[in-house]
Formats: sequence, structure tokens, C-alpha cells
Amino acid sequence: MVKLFVLGIDGAFPEYVFGEWLEEMPNIKKLIENGAYARLNSTIPPLSATAWTSITTGKSPADTGIFEYVYRKKFSYDDLHVITSKNLNEKTIWTIASEFKKKSIICFVNLTWPIKPFNGYLISDPLTPSGNDIQSTHPKELKEELERVFKELPPPNFSQFRDVSKKSNFREIPKEDVIKGIYELTEKHINIMKYLIKNKEWDLFFGVIGLTDRMNHAFWKYMDKGHRKYDPNSKFQNTLKDYYKFIDKKLGELLEELEEDTTIIVLSDHGITRMHTRVNLTDWLIKEGYMVLKEPIKDKCEFNFNMVNWQKTKVFAIGAYEGQIFINLKGREPEGVVEKEKYEKLIDELEEKLKQIKGDRGETLKTKVFKKKEHFKGKCEDIAPDMIIYFDDLQYGCNTTLIGNETLYSEQTARGSDDAAHSRQGIFIMKNGKSKGNLSEISYLDVAPTILHELELEIPEDMKGRVIGKDKL
Repeated sequence: MVKLFVLGIDGAFPEYVFGEWLEEMPNIKKLIENGAYARLNSTIPPLSATAWTSITTGKSPADTGIFEYVYRKKFSYDDLHVITSKNLNEKTIWTIASEFKKKSIICFVNLTWPIKPFNGYLISDPLTPSGNDIQSTHPKELKEELERVFKELPPPNFSQFRDVSKKSNFREIPKEDVIKGIYELTEKHINIMKYLIKNKEWDLFFGVIGLTDRMNHAFWKYMDKGHRKYDPNSKFQNTLKDYYKFIDKKLGELLEELEEDTTIIVLSDHGITRMHTRVNLTDWLIKEGYMVLKEPIKDKCEFNFNMVNWQKTKVFAIGAYEGQIFINLKGREPEGVVEKEKYEKLIDELEEKLKQIKGDRGETLKTKVFKKKEHFKGKCEDIAPDMIIYFDDLQYGCNTTLIGNETLYSEQTARGSDDAAHSRQGIFIMKNGKSKGNLSEISYLDVAPTILHELELEIPEDMKGRVIGKDKL
């Protein structure tokens, strides 16, 4: 019987995992030496929910409709909602496997709540709401079983970690408490995975360690010598590397539970890069006359769309790493003012002006722009942003939620500051007894067809990716 084990390490970055840290990560090193590896090119944008959803469906964001953690109902301005599995209409790999009577175990994978029944076992994702009445496992009885085994079942939504200091935003938690909380919760998640691997029947296992991304954001500046805030004397200098060494050890424990001929895939959804500061994008739109407020503001405050005079506004934006820009288009938005025949000219004008924005030290930024007409063609292209911008290739983030800032630049959003952003490339490692060596780069679209191929299942015709390593055999 063919068995495939997949472990996602959210935000694992090839520059260090494949580079200077590799010698201190023996389990990953052994997989690389006995298999194939590559840099994984992520989605646009490289957000966890966007990327994992595309990885597990083999579809682009333009087909899944997942571009951000929030969505607008019927193109409304203020009716914003957090995405759930209800926003995803594409089949996941475990749904397809289920149709072929294959059984799967799915742990902590993004956009699995509310749960959609399939042939197997599931623990839902970090966006699952809190509450004893929330079904976070499939089947429902699995929760009771795990509670009997582990006494206390940690919630999938990281609320146990946030409770370390009774605050909802991990950026405000003392660093020592962040470390303690993440290690404890990671250990609990791994123990649950080990139990399910050992005690349940499965053909496909797909688990994600999501807390690596939290550690990346909390401790990146302490280890990146190219970061403005790098401090060579910080006691947190090795915190991030030590955690990845811990993850490698836990990966070894998971691998010990597998049968000898199990195919193994280890991957991440995106990478991480330093973020020096942010461009205050909403302030810029107001200053340039693209957005008009109902009333002028006197001091810095939190922005909301109710402040906007939509009859005079042409453009608005969301986003904290990348900027997602929307045209207030007539016939699409409720109070759209931009005529369709003026759309292309406005997009080109915005691109030219945004690329001219310099850094806070006067330096030229390596800014990238992705236009809807060129990059987001698919079933859900109507809800895609009209433009996505990466300031300095994401080494400058965006602030769209605090307005009235003194300059064009600030480190803060309404949710706090950050020292790292997501980058385009993650990792991919596969040990299947066939593919070997450095495969250079692969696409996120390649993962789902590769998984189905390894399970000896038919690949749907609308999956555009290729089977990784097939051309190397």
C-alpha cells in the first residue's frame, strides 16, 4: 500500500535551511541527501492562507479566490469577514483522495474550518473560532478521543499561546513568554500528529507546523545581520535557529513512526525576509487625491472605510506586507466612480507613481507591481485585487490601517510592529526513492499533482502544475 507523509513548516526559508543551518538539522539534511530538494516559488501574494490553500488544491489564488485573510461580501466597503473553508470551492487533495477511497489524516492545515466531511481524520486550522461548541475535529468523536489520551486538547487556533500573557496580539507579549508558549504548543501539536500517525489508518498524512511563522516574525531581526535593527549582542541572536533545530528534532520523531517505504515530503508555503519599515499606503492615497475622507483628520488614528467619501474616491487598499489595491470601479463597487474606459489608464498611472516612491533614507526601492489583467486570471478573477504591490520586493511592508502619520513611513499598523515579512520562496524536499538532487525551483502549483501522482491517483485536468521530478526519472 502506497503511503505519503507530508509535513508543512510554515514560513521555512531556504536561505538558512538549505544553507548555513543545514549541518545542525540532521533530519532535514538526511532527507536532502537521500532525495530531491528545491526552492518553492509561492503564490502572489505569499500569505499563509493563500499559499497553503493553493498548495493543497493545485490551483492559483485566481481560481481559489483566496487572496487575503479577509474578504468583501458583494464588493462592499465595510462588510469585511474572515475567510473560512466556505470561501473555498476547489477540491483539496484529501477530498480527491477520498473519492478514490484513500484515507487521509489532516492536521492544522489552513482553511479546513468549518469542516467538510471526507474519508479520514482532521484537526482544523488556526482560524478556527474558540469555543467548546465549535467542531474542530473530524469525525467529531476524535476530539473526545484525543482529550482522553492527552487530558487537555490544545485548540488549533493558537489561543493557548496567546493566553501566555493574557493578550491577543503576540507582538505585545514578552519575548521570553513567546518562546515558552511556542515551544509548549509545538510539542503538543507534534504529539497529536505522532498519535494519529501511529494509531489511525491512513494513505496520506498532511500536517502543518504553523508556529514557525510566529517565531519568524518575532525573532528575525535578532539573527539577520542585514536588518537595520540587528543587534550582535542580543540574547535572542540564536533563538530562531534553536527553534528550527527543535523542529528538525521533532521531524525526526515523526519520521520514526513511519513505515520504511513511506514517501516523505517536507515543504513550506513561503519564506521570510527582513522588513525595515512600512510605506503608509492609505496616507499616500489620500495625499495624492486618490482617496477622499468625509472629514479631515487632525491626529494619527485607526482607519476604517466609514471615514471615506466614496463619491470622490478612486482607489483604496488593504494589506500589511504587500499592498492590495482596488479601484472604486463604477458598476462593481456600490458607489464606484471610475468609468471602465478609464480603468487601464488609472492602473498604469498608479504603477508609475508607486514605483517612484523612495525609501525612508532616499534609496531607490526594488518595487514590484502585479496587475490583475496579467497575473490573476481564473474562476475568481472578479474578486482579485486590481493590483498588488511589493515595496522593495517586500523588504518594505505596507500600513493601510493607521492614518495621519507624520511621514510616508512607519513601522506600525493598527496591530503593532513587525520586523519580518513573507518572501517569495519557501522550501521543498521529497524522498520517494526516485528523484534525487537539486531540482532548482518549483512552483506551488506542482505540489498537489505530485502528491496525487505519488498516491497513484489520476490528476485532474484543470491542475496546471507538473509532477515534480517526473522529467528527471
